[in-house]
Amino acid sequence: MKNTLLLVDPQNDFCEPSGALFVPGAVEDCARLSSFLQKNKAHFSDILVTLDLHPNFHIAHPVFWIDKNGNNPEPYTTITYKHFEEGLYRPAVSSLELEVEKYLLTLENKARYNLTVWPPHCLMATWGACVQKDIYEAISLWEKHHLGKNAEYINKAPNPYTEHYSAVQAEVPIPSDPSTRTNFTFIDYLKKADHVYVAGEALSHCVANTLRDLCVYIPAKKVTVLTDCTSPVKGFEDVGLAFVDEYSAKGMLFKASTEIRF
Repeated sequence: MKNTLLLVDPQNDFCEPSGALFVPGAVEDCARLSSFLQKNKAHFSDILVTLDLHPNFHIAHPVFWIDKNGNNPEPYTTITYKHFEEGLYRPAVSSLELEVEKYLLTLENKARYNLTVWPPHCLMATWGACVQKDIYEAISLWEKHHLGKNAEYINKAPNPYTEHYSAVQAEVPIPSDPSTRTNFTFIDYLKKADHVYVAGEALSHCVANTLRDLCVYIPAKKVTVLTDCTSPVKGFEDVGLAFVDEYSAKGMLFKASTEIRF
């Protein structure tokens, strides 16, 4: 039985209370996930870890935008196409206006999310972008147990002009940038697994979108989400619950790590 563990964005900025975009519940999620992996390291053939990595100037960060008074929006501001059309918000770099207009319209037509301005997080080469220490130690123990194998790390979101919640593809892929298009290497890796166990942050965004996109290519029944090892972003609890309801109906399994038996 080839079991693969998929860890979605288990990074300091999401998982540590001092992180820029701390997800409530993530400290406990990490403790349970670390314990689960250490106890069951022999049962996983592979580990894949996705990493959110942003430049500071990014479409989902305050510095990218200004309001009609020339001020950057506060974190957690929602920006819609209508806001842009009415001149409430525009890109700080005026030459990007046409590109941003197309982006917001495309994003709205996809009907997943409106654009949220987040606190700058998981900035490249910073502490916040690193894997949370307990998770990293558990991964290291797995690598020692499976000598000759390493966990695979998948970087996402380096392009400043699109959001990239999903590890499969950006919210709005950019044709000129292959890193934003469908990651078939990632998909093919998971296709080889008999079963995929999933944990990480946050259930409402990167976990949900990764699995929505992944289940276009693999059956939902092949996936188990460890419910006590993932939590939603504060204020988006209903989005996480809606995902659980939708994909439970499609056959995806949602179980606590303590319920898993190999």
